[in-house]
Amino acid sequence: MTLDAGGRDYPLRLTETRDSTFKEIEARSVEPFNLAAVPAPEKEREFDVVTVYGPTDAYFMDLPLLRGDEAPHVGYIAAQAEPWPGAVAVYRSPSTSGYALNTLVGARATSGKSVFGFYSGPLHRFDRRNVLRVRLDFGELESVTEEALLNGANVAGIENEDGDWELIQFQTADLIETGTYDLSGLLRGMSGTEGAMRDPVAPGARFILVNSAVTPLNMRPDEIGLALSYKYGPTTEGLDATSYGTRTHAFQGLGLRPLRPAHLQGKRNPETGDWMFLWVRRTRAGGDSWQGLEVPLGEDEERYQLDILDGPGGDVLRTVDLTAPAFLYTAAMQYADFGAPQWNVSIRVAQVSPVYGPGPAAEQLTYDYQH
Repeated sequence: MTLDAGGRDYPLRLTETRDSTFKEIEARSVEPFNLAAVPAPEKEREFDVVTVYGPTDAYFMDLPLLRGDEAPHVGYIAAQAEPWPGAVAVYRSPSTSGYALNTLVGARATSGKSVFGFYSGPLHRFDRRNVLRVRLDFGELESVTEEALLNGANVAGIENEDGDWELIQFQTADLIETGTYDLSGLLRGMSGTEGAMRDPVAPGARFILVNSAVTPLNMRPDEIGLALSYKYGPTTEGLDATSYGTRTHAFQGLGLRPLRPAHLQGKRNPETGDWMFLWVRRTRAGGDSWQGLEVPLGEDEERYQLDILDGPGGDVLRTVDLTAPAFLYTAAMQYADFGAPQWNVSIRVAQVSPVYGPGPAAEQLTYDYQH
């Protein structure tokens, strides 16, 4: 209210009234600006950011020993998701329920697909002919020096139609366009994976850079060959989320598999007609040193399986189990197998592990060049 007194207007705020003989009123003087609205910035309401994850892709990789100090029986897994959840949890079960956490994939895989067919190439030396073009889903590739390459840099896997992985190394990575590289200066069939080559591995084959994102699973040796069920997805979500994938896979324990023998040869004694077959074994672990005269055996004992064939790729006429990389194929044995002495003989040899069994075999048609 406003009180007019003495020629002035006094703004007052009525605070109390009392009824008695007279009407008693209490009021306080106020200043109008004290009742005005105070300007203040408008506050925005804060909301929690909700991340929606898409489907998780997982790549199961049966790989041989890479360094030599890993557990040889385990399989590996790599993962890809958009957006990347920070880590992917991998659960495992012998059935379709009762999943238990097996491992965590802590880094996103540098992965993609091949653009053109990838043909087989030479072993144990540079493949200067083939070029592998890959289009990455995520990550980058870079060139390295030859010295770095020979010390283990730029290892990658390319998966064929059968699900087998050839391990390669590449020295040069030329960026063709965003996310697409031409890889050259190749080393092929590393660590005994030459059997995964095809002519060609079809376009669209999965490519993965083998680095710390390729994670070993927790496995026991007796789980080799068992088809187990896996679920994988973001660690922040449950197994029933749409972001989780499911797959059944049986790992083969390729870290225990012996490598294919090398340098098969045969020498025929012209006087007796006997053949002496010789070869050089390879090792799956500890074979990079130049100091020793022979690579480590890598097995509990040395064993081989040799087949005498009825011509290249033919039927098996004789199988022999051996404990040394040599076999004397006598003239009497030739009469028993072929009915006559042989001037050339096809043989097939595999190294045998007491744990894994026979590894991949090498085949050779031997000639008597003096005949």
